[in-house]
Amino acid sequence: MSTMSSRALARRFARLAVVAAATLSLAGCDLMMTDFSAQATDQWSKTYTLAAGGRIEVVNVNGRIEVQPSADDQVEVRAEKIGKGATDDAAKRALARITIEEQTGDNSIRLSTKVEGTGGFNMGGTEVKYYVRVPAGVSVKLDTTNGAIVADNLAGDLSAETVNGSIKGRGLAGEVSAATINGAVDIEMSRLADGGVSIETTNGGIDLTLPRDAAATVSARLANGRINTSDLSIETTSENTRRRLDGTLNGGGPRVRLETTNGAISIRGRS
Repeated sequence: MSTMSSRALARRFARLAVVAAATLSLAGCDLMMTDFSAQATDQWSKTYTLAAGGRIEVVNVNGRIEVQPSADDQVEVRAEKIGKGATDDAAKRALARITIEEQTGDNSIRLSTKVEGTGGFNMGGTEVKYYVRVPAGVSVKLDTTNGAIVADNLAGDLSAETVNGSIKGRGLAGEVSAATINGAVDIEMSRLADGGVSIETTNGGIDLTLPRDAAATVSARLANGRINTSDLSIETTSENTRRRLDGTLNGGGPRVRLETTNGAISIRGRS
């Protein structure tokens, strides 16, 4: 039985192990907070100009990332920074440890969450929620450790990766790559780009919706669960089982690769 590519799986599990080890190593020290009844918040916002063909990357530690299209060539970013603690003063101190690092180039933007005193890992006392609007044709890369990723109506390519969280996309028209370890992935394509779709998860199901007239070459693999394609006429190209599927849709086209370990895979049609 073929599962997720060994290199990709190893990379993601290694990342999860590092996060877990960092958390455990600090469990007995002052940085580890156990009472988060108080919160302090601050708003951070920026606007950038980015033409079609540009790229934006958002790297978070703890918190969700949401992306939608903008009406022009402006990238609009709003981030809600949250500090948590047992008292108001402790929450404010946690909030003060959060910074957002900006790196901008001729046609690229990179934003990353930094939390002072944690070595880059979030110990539970801080959170950042990103709300981003991007111009049409801009490629988007989203990365968070603990949090969901949501992307709606994007025309450009999308790469989304989280460790603990779900990934959801609606009305996507570019190449899509989505990966998580603990979480479901739910993607709806408005069209299938030449780069196709690649989805990986370990503990979670995969739901993919494709246009009924899309031409695609489909590969689906799982260990525990079932593959459901009853809503589409996929012509099989090999001996398939409930855990393995190889086939073509409308004669074949861009590659659609779906892999999970624990969870069902469903491929549906959209009119």
